[in-house]
Amino acid sequence: MQYTIARKAQFRGVGLHSGAAVRLAILPAPVDHGIVFSRTDLGGLRIPARWDLVKPSQLCTLLEGEDGVTISTIEHVMAALSGLGITNALIEINGPEVPILDGSAAQFVAGIEEVGVRAQAAPLRAIRVLRTVEVHHGEGFARLSPADNLEIHFDIDFTDAAIGHQEKA
Repeated sequence: MQYTIARKAQFRGVGLHSGAAVRLAILPAPVDHGIVFSRTDLGGLRIPARWDLVKPSQLCTLLEGEDGVTISTIEHVMAALSGLGITNALIEINGPEVPILDGSAAQFVAGIEEVGVRAQAAPLRAIRVLRTVEVHHGEGFARLSPADNLEIHFDIDFTDAAIGHQEKA
């Protein structure tokens, strides 16, 4: 089943990398809309949150739309939407970078939970992993393997003590 946000949720903060003040609103969207960013500062130019629009960048995830318009530091809002099962939402934002808020997805999750999530009468299309796929980059790697149930294991190891070694299974 597909899901969207029940009502508009609004957030204010600053961009982590730019330091600019940012207003962001997550709005309900119709079935099969997906997650789409709309740059209100540029007349509503839209950037779908799709894997093929991710561009190389340092210390953030950056999407670039077909007009060359970008949106960056999307990790926490995307994590909140994914964690809450939201498949359709329009994200209006007045600049090129999502506000960092408290540095996690927590405030996005709380804001979305406050306005609610609404089921939509449409099946969710999903990818089934049929064989192991692994990607390496330097010392890092990611692996997807077939499984009957969702199993996720994250492990990071940074020399910087602020992050250090963290693991979640």
